[in-house]
Amino acid sequence: MEPGHVVGEYVVESKLGQGGFGTVFRASHPLIGKLAAIKVLSRKYSSDPEMVARFIDEARAVNQIRHRSIIDIFSFGHLEDGRCYYVMELLDGRPLGDLIEHNGGLPLARAIPILRAIARALDAAHAQGIAHRDLKPDNVFLATQPDGTEYPKLLDFGIAKLMGELTTDPKYKTATGAPIGTPCYMSPEQCRGLAVDHRTDIYAFGCVVYEMLTGRVPFDGEDHLTVMVKQISEEPVPPTQRARETPTLPELPLAVDDVIAWMMRKEPAERPPDLISAIHALEQAALAAGISLVGDERTVSDRFTPLPKRPVAAVEAAPTLLGQQDQPARRSRAWMALAGVTVIAIAVVAIVALARGGDDTEITTAKPTAPQAPAYVLIEIVGPPDGTEVFGPEGPLGRTPTRAQLRHGSTEVQLTLRAEGYLTTVTRVMPDADRRIEVALEKKIEPTPPAAPPIAKPVTKPVAKLPVAKPITKPITKPETTPAIEPDPYGRK
Repeated sequence: MEPGHVVGEYVVESKLGQGGFGTVFRASHPLIGKLAAIKVLSRKYSSDPEMVARFIDEARAVNQIRHRSIIDIFSFGHLEDGRCYYVMELLDGRPLGDLIEHNGGLPLARAIPILRAIARALDAAHAQGIAHRDLKPDNVFLATQPDGTEYPKLLDFGIAKLMGELTTDPKYKTATGAPIGTPCYMSPEQCRGLAVDHRTDIYAFGCVVYEMLTGRVPFDGEDHLTVMVKQISEEPVPPTQRARETPTLPELPLAVDDVIAWMMRKEPAERPPDLISAIHALEQAALAAGISLVGDERTVSDRFTPLPKRPVAAVEAAPTLLGQQDQPARRSRAWMALAGVTVIAIAVVAIVALARGGDDTEITTAKPTAPQAPAYVLIEIVGPPDGTEVFGPEGPLGRTPTRAQLRHGSTEVQLTLRAEGYLTTVTRVMPDADRRIEVALEKKIEPTPPAAPPIAKPVTKPVAKLPVAKPITKPITKPETTPAIEPDPYGRK
């Protein structure tokens, strides 16, 4: 389309960029001057019912969620030649993937405000029964605001799944058994082509957190299949170890390993119930390590080397594995660094409109007339051996020595402590103020098996020797003989 072409209520001003799925134009409303981006599906995909269904689903999903951290799509239609288009807000800024790649990772204090906004947006989507299914840094756009801070916007719901509902025409949806997503951020169940729900986004969120804090994805490989096999069967190198390998990154608290591992459990049921629980665990890890945090989603100005905004024409479609259709080219950052089609759509030149109803008033609120209770309290735990794992109602709180961060409240909460060689101990604490508690763990006593009775030696009596029978012999006696009577020579008897 050329400048001056009318699309719905908007007039095309210029071409912002082109990717594998379509083209994005800068446009404005001729009467009120509102700037917008128009995303037009390419001719190739306009004749593909499945791609058209995805295109429509993205617009439906975004409008069903209606969250300030999700790009707003406010019009939809067809061009004269039959191609689909939708109109969305035009943002000025950069993709999160560019920031990570440029700086080689982010400190925890810099990452948490961005992650908090993404978590709230995804939790809002999940509350509406929608799973994103393609969360990655290139689908998060850091929109520059008038005060110079950046506000995260979640993009590209093009393969979002309406959980429990068939979207558009079900015969055009990806068949069961065909993986859909981006391998470096796909959950094990997604890699297997199994049914997915919001918990697959929680796993992907863990992968994003890992990459933000280390500058590297949890698993990489020479091809998609290799990465998917690792997602299913391997555990990543602990992020604290990865961070130590990058000289420009500060050391991460050890508790971060536990939080990321929690999100990246192979079994969906073992992951956090929602993403804000994971964020609270990350915040606890930071506060326990003495790291100060920004109070809302507006991120502080970049303290790293300034990242020049790249020309929008250089933005290309990020690879998304949809069955076997997409064949992305190899790229410098493990074939997943460039922004997706939606990133093109919101590239540069305009400032995001902050006032949409009352949703954005929190940015400029009046000073409170009365002191407010703190949102969190710190509980210092003393007594257990170093390295004892501490769990709260929302998940892991770190390892001792630590100061556990709990939501301020007037109801006792339960803490669970686990250490190797000790019995699991449960204690309760009132989170109404910062406090110090002592907890003693009891050592496990391995049951001693009962002593076996001594093996008695068989009592044996010596075998009496039998007398040797001697043959009975009669004494040798001479036979009695009558002495011979000699005749008396004188004739006498």
